[in-house]
Amino acid sequence: MKKTINIIVLMLLISFSSNAQNNYQIKRATSFSEYATTQLKLSNEDKKFLYDTYLAKFVAQREKIHGKELSDEEKKQIYKDSRNELVKTLNTRFNTEKTKAIMAVVKELRDKEK
Repeated sequence: MKKTINIIVLMLLISFSSNAQNNYQIKRATSFSEYATTQLKLSNEDKKFLYDTYLAKFVAQREKIHGKELSDEEKKQIYKDSRNELVKTLNTRFNTEKTKAIMAVVKELRDKEK
């Protein structure tokens, strides 16, 4: 009986931890897409595309890094690859100049948050 209770408690803790991470990723994707949309006067469809793209980026990064004992160099490579993939995805919808502008305003927001 004690084992069953411990397993249930452990599962609840893991669930809450996972939910907290998802909430963080959702908040970042929301803030990035809203800020870029406001600054660049993008449409609601573009805002939704940015949100989906950034959320996918954050989830993919977490899957590649979380729980693994990676060096800083390995993490940097994952972040670099993720950025390159983000640019490719943005270029499917926006031209190069617009993609650069989006990346610049998002960087501006990240720098403000530091």
